[in-house]
Amino acid sequence: MNLATIIPCVVAAISNISFLTLWFMTVYRELRSKINTVKIAENQLAACRKKHMMSGSSSDEQAARSILSRSMDIYNQSVTLYNQALNRPWNRIPGYLMGFRSIK
Repeated sequence: MNLATIIPCVVAAISNISFLTLWFMTVYRELRSKINTVKIAENQLAACRKKHMMSGSSSDEQAARSILSRSMDIYNQSVTLYNQALNRPWNRIPGYLMGFRSIK
């Protein structure tokens, strides 16, 4: 093997490693932001459930039920968006390798 064949191989290897690193970083950033949104929605839903359980009068209960319903919708939408992002073809393999899984 001479220098004329080694240099292109090294350049190709560095190029491939750079591409894969950028790809995985981009997927990680996207999926991490989506999962953080799911966690925030989950915390909001837990707080709304607690408030709903503690509501005493019927008017408080009706307001708490309305807020609980909206919080549940927000949580379901955030889970759906996360699962859609995870199942995109360009996110599926790196996401799986980095430990991201679908939320049921």
